[in-house]
Amino acid sequence: MPTTLHQGAARPLLDEPERAFACLRELFGLEIPALTQARDRHAALERFQPCLGDSGELRPDALLSADDPDDPHGGVGLIIEAQRRPDRVKHRHLWVYWALVSEYLCRSTAVMMIALSDEVSRWARRLDARELPPREALLVLDRHNMPVIVDPSQAAREPGWATLSALIHGVHGKLEPTLAALPVILELPDERRWRYASYMLCALDSRSRAMLREALSPMQRFQISDIERRSIAFHDGREEGRHLGQIEILRELVETILQLRGFLPSPELRAAIRASTHLGRLLEARSRAKEAQSLDEVNALERLLLGG
Repeated sequence: MPTTLHQGAARPLLDEPERAFACLRELFGLEIPALTQARDRHAALERFQPCLGDSGELRPDALLSADDPDDPHGGVGLIIEAQRRPDRVKHRHLWVYWALVSEYLCRSTAVMMIALSDEVSRWARRLDARELPPREALLVLDRHNMPVIVDPSQAAREPGWATLSALIHGVHGKLEPTLAALPVILELPDERRWRYASYMLCALDSRSRAMLREALSPMQRFQISDIERRSIAFHDGREEGRHLGQIEILRELVETILQLRGFLPSPELRAAIRASTHLGRLLEARSRAKEAQSLDEVNALERLLLGG
């Protein structure tokens, strides 16, 4: 199940899709033309039913596309997957994602993995050599090639990119990007403020969090405390806010269980799951999702979650 850290690795690039395509040029040296209309295309995956031979969870962490006016095929697609541990099944899922997405978008499509540990970096960089014939197809973004952003003015221009830098390096105990980006993030006027801050905090161990607090002003420490109280980051074991964390986790679980069992939730059911704040109903929905044998039983979850 996706964690706050896992979600945080991909979400900033959904917020700043132009930056995602720029990094293909700047970090991986790909020859990509000038692109327009970079955008989130995640909803495109809703059209796919589970495919024979996979787990049914056809849901990479992010899907983007951008247009090339001079390309008869339309432009470029980009699949983004974040990974914290090596996963043999996910290795094969990557190419299921690629086949479905490239066919649907009718575009040249790249696959990029954001590695959240050195173990994943080593594993991911060896995957291409295991194919027949060996190829260079998977792009790996990790602490070895992710820029260390410590310029507050750059963080202000690209807060999502700065957040991703802080997250990738923060996982490995490097605090400088977080110290540069967090004061900027705390001044954002919209919901990215608490979301990006919670991503950064989830990347840090307890010692690094304590060091971060010492470096912040009293007002910034107050803001962080307020964000933590509201954040789903409390599923990491904190008592305060645990209830909100459980609700967010259960929402993800209900959807994931249905997908893994071969049921694609309808838009109405998905909306009911994501809107539910009733812990008891979500627990019951999780239990029923594990036992559902028909679409009627799955659709009945909507009535349960709405209190019917």
